[in-house]
Amino acid sequence: MIEILEVEYHIDLQLFAAEDEGRTEEGSERRRREEYDKGNIPKSQELPAALVLLASVITVYLLGNFLFTKSFELFRKYFQGIVGYNRFASEEMSKLFISAIADTLTLLFPVLGISLIVAIAGNIVQVGFQFSSGATGFKFEKIVPNFSRVIPSKQTLFNLSKSLAKIALIGWVSYVIISMDFYSVLISGELGIKGAFSLIAFSGLKIFIVVGIILFIISIYDYYYQKSEFEDSIKMTPSEARQELKEAEGDKTFVNRRRQMIQDMIRKGMLQKVPKADVIVVNPTHYSIALQYDPRIHNAPVVLAKGEDELALIIRRLAKKHEIPIVEDRVQARLLYEEVEIDAEIPAKFFRAVSLIISRLDKFRKVA
Repeated sequence: MIEILEVEYHIDLQLFAAEDEGRTEEGSERRRREEYDKGNIPKSQELPAALVLLASVITVYLLGNFLFTKSFELFRKYFQGIVGYNRFASEEMSKLFISAIADTLTLLFPVLGISLIVAIAGNIVQVGFQFSSGATGFKFEKIVPNFSRVIPSKQTLFNLSKSLAKIALIGWVSYVIISMDFYSVLISGELGIKGAFSLIAFSGLKIFIVVGIILFIISIYDYYYQKSEFEDSIKMTPSEARQELKEAEGDKTFVNRRRQMIQDMIRKGMLQKVPKADVIVVNPTHYSIALQYDPRIHNAPVVLAKGEDELALIIRRLAKKHEIPIVEDRVQARLLYEEVEIDAEIPAKFFRAVSLIISRLDKFRKVA
């Protein structure tokens, strides 16, 4: 009799779990800022390329007559004029080479300049004016072979599909346009050199314009795809979100505590000056301004202390404790609080109103 042994196999399904499984929380601003600092900014490389293609083709079309004439002049200058050279010394060749570079740059400057501006604008439109030291710094891991990049992933498959789509569309567009102009190209030999060149150039222009528009449309889709992928990459697990929130609250508590300490120090130093004030100008419910005026020292009254709401009540209590006159003037109290800093003399526009207040005080009335 044969006994059949039953063997149970246990497979750990976690081995097949996705790397980002459980990342259900949206990425925080802190994590987004950290990725920006590293240079990981969502943008499409296709958009600047498409804009540069369109801008350069349009520029060549608009400046076609100038570029053709200038190119012909350079050709005659350097290839036909070379017959006039009797000897080719190193000094003469150096001058000729420098002159050729300068003339070539002058010829290409409009196209290259506009292409550079459009390329910069294509990046600014996507990410704004952002500079990341992490993107420009040297990273050793970039030059180390990473074989994981050749393993099919969502990003690599998308890039492959995008490249194949571009090749197919460019080929199809070129075929359609060349088919439409095929008969005209066949009889271009009867048009002369200039006519044939214009016909072929115009066909090429149409191909580049249509291809540029197609690439531009693809780049817009690619931009939103890259942005979506970036947002997915910075998502967090619930535990990571709770930990980050706890750290953020801790940082916020520390900042608030530090700010409160600074305010307490300022209030403490400021409130110590209130007993030296000659008058307190108040708005009954909001503002209190402590003024001091000594004609022997000051050119104008000085704001010793000021406060709003709770601090204004403390200033009024100190004033009553030290028997300092309190004068109600809603408008002047608010303006003095908003426009005059502590330990500063009041501006000239307050002289008349404040002088009327001070003139009613017994201290200054006796002096007068």
